[in-house]
Amino acid sequence: MTLDLRTLLIDCRIALRTHPGEQVVDALSQRLEAAIHEVTRSGMPVATGEIKSSATQVALAWQTACRGLKLTHPQLYAELNQKVMDLLDERELHEPVEELLHLQGEVERLKSEQAPMRTRMDQFRSKAVEAISSVTALREALAKAVPYMHEPRDPQQLALAQIAELESKAQAVVDQRATGNAPAAAKPAAEDPIPGEAVLNGVVAGERGFTEAQREWVVGEALGLTGWKYTPVELLAKGDAWLARCMQLKREPPGA
Repeated sequence: MTLDLRTLLIDCRIALRTHPGEQVVDALSQRLEAAIHEVTRSGMPVATGEIKSSATQVALAWQTACRGLKLTHPQLYAELNQKVMDLLDERELHEPVEELLHLQGEVERLKSEQAPMRTRMDQFRSKAVEAISSVTALREALAKAVPYMHEPRDPQQLALAQIAELESKAQAVVDQRATGNAPAAAKPAAEDPIPGEAVLNGVVAGERGFTEAQREWVVGEALGLTGWKYTPVELLAKGDAWLARCMQLKREPPGA
């Protein structure tokens, strides 16, 4: 009831504003203004602390202000009315704070979706590094197995050619065994004619002897180390162990 009376008083005040300048009208307008304030005050709840305007109160205040603009500033009222209609037709209106909270929630959701994707990307990157290491090791092994095949070419084509070469060799061995013509055992690699320390130790310990080339070289060295005291035949007669000891001491062994 209070709102209906207040609306009626506001409509009366707007109607009186169409006849400005008349003394009676001005006095009546003042009385209407006071009555509107009184009705508004009587219809409001008693304040019990901080007063917060509800959406209805805010809308009512805007409605009151716009009714006055409709008569005093019709062009401005028309523009405001069109703007409101455009907003209502365009989308559902939301409070800015609610929209910000909604957008913040979307951002958090996207972040949570990106976390597992980052984990999977890290896993793929780790597997790629392992695969590259394996390929590199395989290429190095092929290069050692087929060292003579190293002409410049695409790495993949080179690897395929090396594998084909190994397959060809393996098939040749299989064919020879199938026909009973097994390949002869490979000859041991020829030793260095100049014996190293390991060879000398083995000869002194009686585990092995010199090769012909090594014995010839040792006799020649022993001639100088013994001051040409012995002939080559005499040195050979002393045996490989004596000669090896002479090479280690760089002189004639004691007790000779």
